[in-house]
Amino acid sequence: MDDKVIVDLLGQVGNLFTSSLELKETIDFMLKAASDLVACDAATVFLLDDDGKSLSAIATFPFTESVAQVATFELGEGIVGWASQRRKVVSVADATKDSRFKNLPMAHAPRSCLVMPLQSPQRLVGALTMARREVRPFTTVEQALMQVIANQAAISIDNARLHARQTVQLAQIAEQKRELERSYAQINEISRLKSEFLANMSHELRTPLNAILGFSEILKDNLVALEEEQRHECLENIHTSGKHLLELVNDVLDLSKIEAGRMELSYDDFFVNNAVREVHNVIRSLSERRDIDLSIDVVPEDLLVRADKSKFKQVLYNLLSNAIKFTAQGGRVWVKARAEGEDTLCLEVGDTGVGIPREHHERIFNEFYQVDSATTRQVEGTGLGLSLTRRIVELHGGRMELESEPGSGSVFMFRIPLGGLQAPNGSHHNRILLVEDNRSNRELATMVLTGNGFEVDIAVDGNEGLHKARSSTYDLVLMDIELPGIDGLTVTRMLKSDPKTSSVPVVALTANAMKGNEQEALAAGCSGYISKPIEVANFVQRIATYLETEAS
Repeated sequence: MDDKVIVDLLGQVGNLFTSSLELKETIDFMLKAASDLVACDAATVFLLDDDGKSLSAIATFPFTESVAQVATFELGEGIVGWASQRRKVVSVADATKDSRFKNLPMAHAPRSCLVMPLQSPQRLVGALTMARREVRPFTTVEQALMQVIANQAAISIDNARLHARQTVQLAQIAEQKRELERSYAQINEISRLKSEFLANMSHELRTPLNAILGFSEILKDNLVALEEEQRHECLENIHTSGKHLLELVNDVLDLSKIEAGRMELSYDDFFVNNAVREVHNVIRSLSERRDIDLSIDVVPEDLLVRADKSKFKQVLYNLLSNAIKFTAQGGRVWVKARAEGEDTLCLEVGDTGVGIPREHHERIFNEFYQVDSATTRQVEGTGLGLSLTRRIVELHGGRMELESEPGSGSVFMFRIPLGGLQAPNGSHHNRILLVEDNRSNRELATMVLTGNGFEVDIAVDGNEGLHKARSSTYDLVLMDIELPGIDGLTVTRMLKSDPKTSSVPVVALTANAMKGNEQEALAAGCSGYISKPIEVANFVQRIATYLETEAS
């Protein structure tokens, strides 16, 4: 190859290396240029891994499909690792006589070999190897040509890898930005829904309270001369309003229990037809008042299911009451239940009411969400019923479905296992020992925990806490640190050293929030650390998480 061809080829190499930021394009061109300038049977490019400890083959020429078969070298290992670690160009006349080579079968062993580290001004990038099957050492001129290519290639490869990392980082930043935008939109939506919910709750609470207070004041102070029938009507209104308030509070509490993972199902075997009839008897007056035809079809009539009967009826009541409320006078509402296969119950509640636009099908199951705004809503409600209904169905191992179009009515359907989900001899992980000497803190924590379905026992000092933990079985101990007598960390160490109580998780609940307090509590054997004052929602969630971790 004459000098002009060499100069032209080196110029092309330089132009590509300075213009390309594509790693594969750069490496492939380098191998092609190297083989054109210097005769060889094989050439391989190794790149230094991100950990800076090993060199992996990234491309070979001309055997491009064989790259996966090329060995990987630790820095200092083999001739490639040796030359790279020392940043030295190594030309070997006969590789079979050099102890630095990895052992290779003679049929595949190179003879003359050139190893050239690839170095950018900042760091080691990798290595280039060229091999000949016969003993024909690389000349000084050939090494100089390859050094020119290697120097430019190292810079180009370093730039390409930096460009690739920056591209990935920019993509991650863009995705994080989109995620922040989605989160911001969700926060705004949640804020709007909660504001609307509070407005609805205010109305739902004030309406029955107004009736209760008004009618009770009339009866208490004899403000109006009433006949016996009118007095009975006042009492009936008070009773009805009180029941409505109780149902409202129960819905809110049920949702909070489900959110905290503490809703417990009491499984029982019962006939589906009987449960449907019981709900029908409760709600029949509402359908008759609106002249709505309410039909029931359960096939077979003796269809048996294993579920929480009260929750099953609650789901059915919510669906039926919604169907009746949103169906015009003279319309039709139906309940159909059937067995699908041998292990699934399918139950649907349908109506000929106003229907629901498709874009709202998923959102109506969200807490607080209602299709119409508060100013245009024709039917009153808090937006809790369908959310609670779906959660209860899911707790039974089932799923909710909806088919509806505006003006064509709606069909709500759910499927649950006929045999239930409860495992034999299953146990609930919800018994907590609270060791706390401050009365206000005890009452607050107890109110929050019991209100979310936990069973709470109290100890007012370290000695009582130690005695109770050893004499009863608990799923979790909430331990205040500053206790009279034995402090909380000492009690924790004693519990962890006792085989009877060592497996019970202890969570520090303390006002000590100085740097190092958490590490000290964890070192004493605590599984977690919760500082006061507590944030109620986060507190319940963390307790549920500790219990679920222990249960698993």
